Amino acid sequence: MHRPISQTSIARLRVASPSGTLPARIIRPTILSDLRPLIVLHGISRNADELVALFTPEAERSGRIVVVPHFAQRRWPHFQRPCRAARPDQALLALLGHLAVMNPAFAGPVDLFGHSGGAQLAHRFAMLYPHKVGRLNLAAAGWYCLPDASMTYPYGLGGDATPGALCWARRHEQALPAYLRLGVQVFVGTHDTDRDDSLRQCPDLDRIQGHTRIARAGTYVERFRAAARARGILPEITLIRLPGVTHNVAQAIRQAHLGRLVTAGEPPRLAAAS
Repeated sequence: MHRPISQTSIARLRVASPSGTLPARIIRPTILSDLRPLIVLHGISRNADELVALFTPEAERSGRIVVVPHFAQRRWPHFQRPCRAARPDQALLALLGHLAVMNPAFAGPVDLFGHSGGAQLAHRFAMLYPHKVGRLNLAAAGWYCLPDASMTYPYGLGGDATPGALCWARRHEQALPAYLRLGVQVFVGTHDTDRDDSLRQCPDLDRIQGHTRIARAGTYVERFRAAARARGILPEITLIRLPGVTHNVAQAIRQAHLGRLVTAGEPPRLAAAS
């Protein structure tokens, strides 16, 4: 029997950081479980309102507090990865710090979910601050920072002649063992095959990571496992294919129950998982 969602509260806040102000909404269910809070990161469509609506029933069902930040275009034209032009990681750290003062549940690791550009930010944030992350959930990222030196940064951890790129590669590599110990779920729709304008395309990226989001998700999982095993770490990463789903987070949540898979207390055991 499902609990009614009518008493779920949704609060707004804005948190300042050295890199800019970040607004967010906090979905607090009627009855709280002991599951970690979940941070939900939108993609380049910046559909935070839609994600609040889609995750409110899941927050109520699971008893999780869900936080949905909004990286508005005007303040955050670039938010998918930390770089000299933008530090969304600092904004997320400030948000978590503010929330920890309000609620001790945020003092420890939180779970992360990101779709598309949000998945790019989620895995890069986890690489930099793995101690802040419980379970990492990545859905349909356009491309990844591979945890090895097979590609130069930002596509991997290889260095090049650019001092800035080498610096960022080293930052991401510093906490790599802790990152490779995280529990990770990688989701991608079986129909997410379009090579549209929102998918980054270049010869090296296509050759190493693949031509589609499906191929790139598979490459990331393979490289994550290889990097972990090379360090004597047993990887806990799963690739989950969402049947019939395109590059559409609402469809993934409504049709393939992505929201429920992310908010579940235990990772799913599905025939589609690998």
